[in-house]
Amino acid sequence: MKIYLCSPEETIEQAVEEVIKGDPDGRKFECDEEKDRCYIGDEVFSTAPVIINKNNKYYAPRVVQ
Repeated sequence: MKIYLCSPEETIEQAVEEVIKGDPDGRKFECDEEKDRCYIGDEVFSTAPVIINKNNKYYAPRVVQ
């Protein structure tokens, strides 16, 4: 799992773009700020390939093809 830390002015959409650019496997991701929010201890938190941290809120973007 990788964790991407957003800068204060960065949006979740911009973070997802950066995650996609830096993914060594060439995967594409998408993230819905409501549906994909997760918490430490959630199963999705521990199994997601990438976690985005924005203002101490965690998001698990989904892999899309």
